[in-house]
Amino acid sequence: MTKGIVKSKLPGAFHYLVTTFFYPPVRKERTTLVPSILRPEILAARSERGDHLLVYQTATANSELPEVLAKTGLECRIYGLRRDLRAPVREGNLLYLPFSEQGFVDDLRTARGVVASGGFTLMGEAVYLRRPMLAEPVGKQFEQILNARYLESLGYGLSADEFTEPRLGEFLERIPEFEKNLAGYSQDGNRELLGKLDEELQAAVGRGPASEDDPSLA
Repeated sequence: MTKGIVKSKLPGAFHYLVTTFFYPPVRKERTTLVPSILRPEILAARSERGDHLLVYQTATANSELPEVLAKTGLECRIYGLRRDLRAPVREGNLLYLPFSEQGFVDDLRTARGVVASGGFTLMGEAVYLRRPMLAEPVGKQFEQILNARYLESLGYGLSADEFTEPRLGEFLERIPEFEKNLAGYSQDGNRELLGKLDEELQAAVGRGPASEDDPSLA
């Protein structure tokens, strides 16, 4: 189903640039894997290891998550679960926060670890800032499942079908291991992506308009 959607939505491109933090073999021609697109706030951030967990979950997430987080004894800075907040609300070691872009980036860059879904944007930012992540992909969301499985296979964090006390405990215990693996990740901001984009734009301009007989559009 996923393949069918992609084929119908994005057919016949001159070249495909796929943003990623993992690099499996490419099967198709005219396809290049490039690092994540990073917003200026992330590019300007400096990673520092703190003691808190950054948690980003929606109100539809696991209802038992707050109880599981509370048992860690760590400060958990939680975004998304209470969307109507206008000011921070503390319940023991759980700090529920209203959304603030700068506050979120600061909490991300200084987090001991990140607990969130398998969405690519936050995962890519966490990897860039070398912050270990425990990811729970949204059910049946192919892209999120793929992201989370590669996150775990690379040793950057763990994937979880559901946030449970044992899985969270394993994640916390293995954070030094994940940090060591993340230290080897390399990305020079958006340079590689933008450089490849310029290269392909120049190639497209040089070739001129495609005709209906162009085999690359088949």
